[in-house]
Amino acid sequence: MLQHTQINQRDYSWRIDATAAASAAAWVAAKPHVWQADLQGMATYFPHWLLVGGRAGRPLQCATCHAPIVPLSAALRCLLCQQPHTCDNLFWVGQIPALARPETHFQQRQADLRQAGFAEVTIAQQTYLLVPLTVSYPQQWPNQEPLIAYSPRWLRTLGLPTSSAAHHLISNGRACIFGYADWVAQPIHSVLGQRMLNHITSLLKIAAGQSPAHAFIGRSAH
Repeated sequence: MLQHTQINQRDYSWRIDATAAASAAAWVAAKPHVWQADLQGMATYFPHWLLVGGRAGRPLQCATCHAPIVPLSAALRCLLCQQPHTCDNLFWVGQIPALARPETHFQQRQADLRQAGFAEVTIAQQTYLLVPLTVSYPQQWPNQEPLIAYSPRWLRTLGLPTSSAAHHLISNGRACIFGYADWVAQPIHSVLGQRMLNHITSLLKIAAGQSPAHAFIGRSAH
């Protein structure tokens, strides 16, 4: 899978290296069919997302360059200076577009997001928020569900908590999107495009003034 990003107005492209990825996630080498299914699905449905390395539950950045650590040339390396880093997990980082709510109350929240620097796009006179997310692979993937978290600052800017059972948020912005024993093995793109999009839709309803109990009615999230 070819990846692209822009740093300081300069374009960078690289191909994801499986050997490098496997150094942080043993399942990559043990289950190559699962690995390929995830790469193909993300390339098709979420092509702008980046696969990065991390440690202790968080994506890493190079302390010198402040650039992401990516699987490149047989190691997890800083995209800019190419220095290798030790990582213990893989993450997808990116944004999901979600249609902005029309309510007056939400329009103020949307203005707060703009002022805080969060992006949005307008297509055919419809405005979509670009919701920042981080997906963490479990070491037993795909036998365990991925951990998907919002940017805590994005949640707070919308007036939402980072942890709340009523909001289906576990801790520090992590979304609760599967009930106990509900997980069935599936590619990352399926989780993002179905369960996670439903969860985002419900949170935006809450930010627009609906109660959590009403906003989550009929949602796939648990």
